[in-house]
This record gives sequence, structure tokens and C-alpha cells, in this order.
Amino acid sequence: MYWTLVKIGLIRKRLRTFLTIMSMFIAFWLYGTLNTFSGVFTGGVDGLSAENIMVMPRYDMFGKLPYSHVSFVEDIEGVDQVMYMDFLMSDSIESMMDGVVYAVSPNFFEVYDRFVTDEEALTEMVNNPNATIVGQLMADTKGLEIGDILAIKSNSMNSDGSYDWSFQVVGFYTAKQIKGDEMGAVINWESFDEARLSQKGTVGYIMAKASDPSLSDEISDIIDDRFINSPYATRTGPESAVAAEMAGEIADVELIVNAIMLSVFFTILLVSGNTMAQSIRERTNDIGVLKCLGYKDKVIFFSVILEAITICFAAVISGLLFTLILIPVIEVSSGGLLDDLISVRSSTVFGAFLAGLIIAFMAAAIPAYQSLRLKVVDALREA
Repeated sequence: MYWTLVKIGLIRKRLRTFLTIMSMFIAFWLYGTLNTFSGVFTGGVDGLSAENIMVMPRYDMFGKLPYSHVSFVEDIEGVDQVMYMDFLMSDSIESMMDGVVYAVSPNFFEVYDRFVTDEEALTEMVNNPNATIVGQLMADTKGLEIGDILAIKSNSMNSDGSYDWSFQVVGFYTAKQIKGDEMGAVINWESFDEARLSQKGTVGYIMAKASDPSLSDEISDIIDDRFINSPYATRTGPESAVAAEMAGEIADVELIVNAIMLSVFFTILLVSGNTMAQSIRERTNDIGVLKCLGYKDKVIFFSVILEAITICFAAVISGLLFTLILIPVIEVSSGGLLDDLISVRSSTVFGAFLAGLIIAFMAAAIPAYQSLRLKVVDALREA
């Protein structure tokens, strides 16, 4: 009974129903897409460890810390291993997007166990000052093979007086979880520090591996308190927390996403509410006839509610399906950088259906109530 009434209401003005669904489809497509990508900026991604403690300059994300900081961190009780790293920075954003070269300590792959390489390549990198281990994605993108030369231009001056650096590829590494992490290359920090003419004896980041994740906050406080009044003050915390904090300083992405979606859904609510009200007004005579034929008021009431729910859920399903179809296309377009990094979470799906249900009830509430209270005499008088 209900489905018959709902179907008649939907097909009565096919074009209007289609346009209403399409307008809401765009809203839920935006909802699915923005929520899917917000995790990239807010740090809500897999692969960041709570037992790895990141030590970085407090006031400059790309600043430097003296090597003496490494020695202090190594002596803290509860710290198993300490890895330090720096990078060959470039003034060109385009060249950085092509891959970043990291100068790391020999135990890089032990602390960052989400990266995997073979022992032969690691030994070669430690012993050969011009060796580099390249991420598999970067190697595939640039067509690099063992023995090839990786040439880059950096703002760090080389010992030959130029800003040109070149390294011989001795192996490749892979990332266990995030494919985009393979868009880089690692070199020996000691060799790099010896070759550069400025900022010798400094590192960009220090990574301490705690023996127990529960000690992370305590160790972080010890490090920050030690250097709080130093020219090289630190910001320290679990890797996952620091990454989210750094993303939040750039922009409150979650707030921006919520603001956009609130404005979109408010507009959609007005559109759908007006559409439902107009549809009920046009069907005043039909409702009167249905009541004359014995249809109860509550049947008419619920059929209007169900009609609105059908329209909203059709938009929700089509919007989320389009998002799912779009994700593989974006991953391919990114050249592998976003592989395994973006996905539609169950919370996004649940939120979409909940929002659709709320919009349906709010849009249909007044028209449904009007149809419930409509008297047969008044309805037929409109004929």
C-alpha cells in the first residue's frame, strides 16, 4: 500500500523528482569525497606509530637541531633506539613532489619498520658515500634501476661549490602500508653531513623508539623540558600525535569540511522542503479522493514521509557509489601517491544515511502534517 502511494508521488512529476535527486546527489557526493580526503590532512591515516617519538624544532618545521640533541635522547631511560635524519631541501615545490631525498642514520629501517629493504642494499648505503636506496614508487616513476644515477638540485651547497647532488642507486625499499611513502630516497647522513658546506652537525628530525608506548608522553616531556630555554627548543610527541598537530597548524581541515557541508545541506534542505510542499499542494485533490476511498490519515502521512526518505536515500546511495568509483580514478591520476591512503570509511557511510534521514524528516514534516490534517471537504473544494 505504502509503496504504491510513494511510487505514484515520485512519478507524478518525473523531471522534478529527477532534478531533486540530482541536487541532493551532488551534496552527498561532496560529503563522501571531502570526508574521504580529510583524513589525509588531519593525520587520520594508518601507518603512524605511537611508540615512535618524534623530536623536531619547536618554531620551524624545517629548522635544524644540533647533533648533541641526539646524544641526550639516547641516554633517556626507556628509549630503545634513536634514529636521526635530515633532507636535501629544494626551493622548487615541483621538484619536491618528484620525491624527497632523506639523509638518515644507519638504523633508519630498524626504527621505521614500516619500510623494508634488503641487507645488501643497506650495507652498501652505509659503506658507499654516494649510494642511495630509492623507494619503489619513485623508481617506477623515474624508471630507475640498480646502478643508475639519481641527480637532484638542492639548496644545500655541495663540497664542489655547486647545488647539484648525485647518488648511485644500490637498492629499493617498499612501504608496508602507505604507497605514497615510497616516493623518496634515503642516503647516509654522515656522508651527506661531511659533503655539505653549511649547517654541519645538524639534523632535521630525531626519532626515538620507546620500549613501551605508555612511556611516550613521559619521554616527550623530558626532552622538551630539557631544551625549553635553548635556542634549539623542541616539540616532541608520539609520531601520530605530532603529525595531526602539524596538519592542524596548517589549517583546521575538519572545521572547513564541516562548514562546507553544513552550508550545502542547509541549501539542500530548503530545496527539498520546498519541493515536497509544492508536490503536496498539487496533490490536494488527489489526497481528498484517497481519503474518500477509505485511506486513513496516517497512511497518507507516512506515505509522504516515505516519499521524502526514498528521494534522500536514492541521493545518498548514488552519491556514495560515485565517490567509490572516483577513488580508483584519483589514485591512478596521483601516480600511486594516494594508493591505499584514501577510502570511504564506515563512519562516512553511516553519517551520510543519518544526514539523509534527518533531511527527509525535516523536509517532509510540514507537508505530511498538512496532508494529515487536510479535510476531505476542503480538498475537494480545490477542484
